[in-house]
Amino acid sequence: MEVILSLEDKGVKLSMVLSEFMTLHEISHREESKEQLFVIVSTYRAKPGEEDAIIALHEDWQRKQDLKDKVYLSWELLRNTEAPREFIVIAYFASEELARAMVDDLNQDAWYFRLVSLIEEGPACMNYESAWRAL
Repeated sequence: MEVILSLEDKGVKLSMVLSEFMTLHEISHREESKEQLFVIVSTYRAKPGEEDAIIALHEDWQRKQDLKDKVYLSWELLRNTEAPREFIVIAYFASEELARAMVDDLNQDAWYFRLVSLIEEGPACMNYESAWRAL
C-alpha cells in the first residue's frame, strides 16, 4: 500500500492509504462536493486506563441525541492504533453557527466535564472550513 496523506502533529500520526482494491480511475471519478461545511477537530490523550471509558462516553452521548434536533452532520471518534490513549474527534456541521451552538452546549454539559475528567489535559480544538471533499 502507498501512503497518500500523512499528518503528524503533537505525536499523533494519521495516515490515509490507497487500498489495493481501489484503482486510480475510481479515485479520480468520484463526485466532488461544493457544499460548505464547518469542521471541528479535537485531539486529546486519555489518562492511563480510561480509554474504554472515553469510547463509552461518546457512545452514551450519541444514544442521548435527539435525531430531530441533531445539529451535526457527522461525528467521529478516532483512536490512534500506535498510541491507543490518543484520540481525534472530527465533527461536521452545515454552518459555523451550528458548530458554535453545539460547542457552547457541550461546554456547559455534564458530558464535557466527564470527558475532561478522563483526559490528561483539556482537548485541543481546531476549527476548519471544508475546502474540498470527495463523496
